[in-house]
Amino acid sequence: MKRKLLVVDDDMAFNLILCEALESEGYLVTKAHDLKSAKELLQEESFDCALLDIRLPDGDGIELIDFARSQETIVIVMSAHGNIETAVSAVKKGAYNFLEKPFDLNHALVEVERALKFAELQREHRLLLKKVKQLGFTDELLGVSESIVSIKKLIENIAPKKVTVLIQGESGTGKEVIARMIHKLSGRKEFVDINCGAIPENLFESEIFGYEKGAFTGAGDSKKGLVEEADRGTLFLDEISELPITLQPKLLRFIETGTFQRIGSTKRKKTDVRIICATNRDLEKLVEEGKFREDLFYRLNVVRIKLPPLRERPEDIAILAKQFVKDISAELGLRKRPKISETFIQALMNYHWPGNVRELRNCLLSILAVHDSSETLEEWMLFDVLGSRIDNSRDASNEDLTLEELEKRYIRKLLKKYSGNKTKVAQVLGISKSTLYEKLKRWEPF
Repeated sequence: MKRKLLVVDDDMAFNLILCEALESEGYLVTKAHDLKSAKELLQEESFDCALLDIRLPDGDGIELIDFARSQETIVIVMSAHGNIETAVSAVKKGAYNFLEKPFDLNHALVEVERALKFAELQREHRLLLKKVKQLGFTDELLGVSESIVSIKKLIENIAPKKVTVLIQGESGTGKEVIARMIHKLSGRKEFVDINCGAIPENLFESEIFGYEKGAFTGAGDSKKGLVEEADRGTLFLDEISELPITLQPKLLRFIETGTFQRIGSTKRKKTDVRIICATNRDLEKLVEEGKFREDLFYRLNVVRIKLPPLRERPEDIAILAKQFVKDISAELGLRKRPKISETFIQALMNYHWPGNVRELRNCLLSILAVHDSSETLEEWMLFDVLGSRIDNSRDASNEDLTLEELEKRYIRKLLKKYSGNKTKVAQVLGISKSTLYEKLKRWEPF
C-alpha cells in the first residue's frame, strides 16, 4: 500500500518541486498552503507523514504539530528562517525532525523514509502495549532487549494458529508466562496446566486421560482427564522432559489424532486441544540418550521458543526491577514507593541471576519487606539478601583482584554489616567520614 504524505507550504514553486520528488518515489502526495486547509485535510483523511513549513500565511506551523500527532501522523518541520531554538521547539512539540531550507531533495527523501519507519515502529509498540494491557499479562516478560522483542512478535504471530509450541529456558525465565500469553491471544477457552515432574508415574495416565468407574481399586466414579478439561482450550505440559517414557506413545497418538481412551474404557474420544510444552532441559540430548522419544520430540517441536536467561539480557534488568518495585510496594501496602539509586541498578546488573526473573522478583520482595520505610534502595541492601553471592558472581572468572578492589569489597561488607551507617563504617576503618565519602564518590557506581 502506498504511503500518504501531506506537504504544507505557502511557497507554491517549492511545494510543487518537493511534491514531484516525493511522487517520483511512489508516495501519494497532497498539497496544502495554509494552516486552515492543512487542518481540514488532516481531519478528513489519514496521512502517514506531514512535511510542515513553520511560517504560513494564517499562523505558525508549529501549532499544527500536536493536532497532526493526535491523528497519528508523524511530522517533519521545514523552514527557511529556522535556528537552533526553532528546531528544538519543534522537536519538543513532537516533530520527528527539522529541515532547514534550502535542503537537498535526496536528504529530504531519506528523512521521510526514516520518519515513516520510525512511525511504524511506534505503531507496533502501541498495539503491543494495548494488547498487554487488555489481556493483563504479568510483567515477567517486560523488556527492550532484541531477544524479548522478537519473542513477543513471534507469540503474536503464532498465537491464533493451532500449532504445538515448545518453550525452552532455564528455571525462572518465564516459560509459563509465555504459555499463558499464547493462550490469551489465541481466543481458545480453558487454560489447563500440569507439571509433569510433580505427578507420580502410576497416576500420570489417569490424570491426563481420565478413567471410568471401576477401572481400578478406588475408582468409585468416572473422572475426566486433563485432555477433556482442556477441550477447545490449551493444555500446558510443564517440564515435559519428566513425562514417563511409557506414557509418551499415548501422548504422541493423542497429538496426531486428537483422540484418546480413558482407563477402563474401550471407546475412543475426540477433543480439540492445543498443546504447549515447556522444559529447562535439552530434549535433543535426552532423545540421543534414549530417554525421550524422537517422534514425540518432532511433534512437540513445531514452533520452538528459546527464552534467554536474565544474565544474557542485562538491558532488561532495570525495567523489570522498576516494575517489580512498583508492584511489590502496592502488594505490601507501602505508603511511599522507594526510589531506586543508580548504584542499586548497577549492582543488580552485575549479578548473574541464576534463578532469573523469579529470583530478581523474590530478591526485591525481601528487600522491600525488610526496608519498608526506606526512601531509596541502595546497593548495600542487596547484600542482606544475596550476601557473598554478588562478589562470587562478579569475580567467578577473575580471581586476581587489585588492592583497590579488595578495599571496595571490604567496605561493601561493612556497609552491609552496619546497615549502611557510614559514620560507623568510617570509625571501624579508622578514617574520617569525609574520606569515606570521597572513596564512595570516586568508585561510583559503587
